[in-house]
Amino acid sequence: MERAACPACGTPSSRVHSRYVRGPADSAVGGRPVLIELQVRPFCCRERACGQATFAE
Repeated sequence: MERAACPACGTPSSRVHSRYVRGPADSAVGGRPVLIELQVRPFCCRERACGQATFAE
């Protein structure tokens, strides 16, 4: 299982909140359309005292 550190407090988290795909609205290279998709995994911060509830990897 992969982990990511909370950018606010540095606590490592392996609890994935959800998954979604994101991409730019439009991209072209040399006049040809290009599709770019990024899979983003938001994590939940496990530190209760931290103000950052979720963060993206």
